[in-house]
Amino acid sequence: MNDKFFKLSLEKQQKITGAAYRVFAHNRYKTASMSEIAAEAGISKALLFHYFQNKKELYLYLWLKAMELTKASIAQYKTLETHDFFEMLRRSLLSKCALMRDYPDLSRFTLKAYYEADPEIETMIQKHFSQASEASENLVLERMETAGLRQDLDFNAMITEIFYAMDGYMLKKYRSHELDPDQIEHEILDLVHFWETLYTIPVIPR
Repeated sequence: MNDKFFKLSLEKQQKITGAAYRVFAHNRYKTASMSEIAAEAGISKALLFHYFQNKKELYLYLWLKAMELTKASIAQYKTLETHDFFEMLRRSLLSKCALMRDYPDLSRFTLKAYYEADPEIETMIQKHFSQASEASENLVLERMETAGLRQDLDFNAMITEIFYAMDGYMLKKYRSHELDPDQIEHEILDLVHFWETLYTIPVIPR
């Protein structure tokens, strides 16, 4: 990647990355073209290649940038500033749905990248995602209080089950092209409430 890209004004950088997110969000990696991205950004293809050596380099830059914005949004919603696992889930969901509203193309790109099967980028995306997910899960396990949870459960198995269920939910939405943040927020909040009822020890009023 050419450092001259970062010497551009923030407005010009955002125009190029915004165009790239739009094109990749609505096309498979293989069919998305640098020509289309350049045209969408209002620059020449030669200039785009001046900033990014090839499509793969641009794609991976967009992925890492999307991950940074996701982390920032999660921090803004103070997701890890609670010890309640289910409250962590709620805050994480709200942060990601807010990101979907503010940056719809970036959010669609991120989801599309996660399920991208092109061998040129799949391994790198999945490796990075796995590392980030493992680190995130370790932080959750370090911070979560277990006193209020049912003691007959394996906590790691519970978390794995919930994360798999949420992954399956998003895969269904991705395949159906129904990425409405309001609907996703409402439906997953209902699921979190269900899990919370299922896995926590009922409080018996005195």
